[in-house]
Amino acid sequence: MKLAIILGVPVAMLATIASLGVVVVDVREGGPDGNRIVVPVPLVFAQVALALAPIAAPDHAMRVPEQALEHMDLAKEVLEALAAAPDGEYVRVEDHDELVVVAKEGRYFKVNVKNVSVNVPINLALQALPGRDGRIRTAALAGALSGVRFTNLVDVQDGKDHVRVWVW
Repeated sequence: MKLAIILGVPVAMLATIASLGVVVVDVREGGPDGNRIVVPVPLVFAQVALALAPIAAPDHAMRVPEQALEHMDLAKEVLEALAAAPDGEYVRVEDHDELVVVAKEGRYFKVNVKNVSVNVPINLALQALPGRDGRIRTAALAGALSGVRFTNLVDVQDGKDHVRVWVW
């Protein structure tokens, strides 16, 4: 009975953390036989850190430069229009051996450039826009993170090196 309790507590904690989500950073150097570092971060830790960031350092709040601030209304309109738009490829640039593709698939804005793939959840991008005061609302951004579960955010392949960031 004691053994069941001793083993049950860590398993229950891991199950709880897994059910809330985990951000995973996976770095491989030198291919399958090279070094590998995997850093799982419980999503709730990232959310708490983001929500507390302005409180912890109020003088160093995340702000958007004044020059960019005047374009935020337009950025919001574009993101909202993109969210409502049909899926499809919006930009394709082919130049010799280079290929850049920007597309919308479901709730994601996908950018692929050569060996780099980035998936931007549109809702997360909307939450990242600053308020009228130029401050990024980190608490709203933290809340939006729960909506990006099971998403490959970044995937970079450079020769035998591979970096991947995803939310599970």
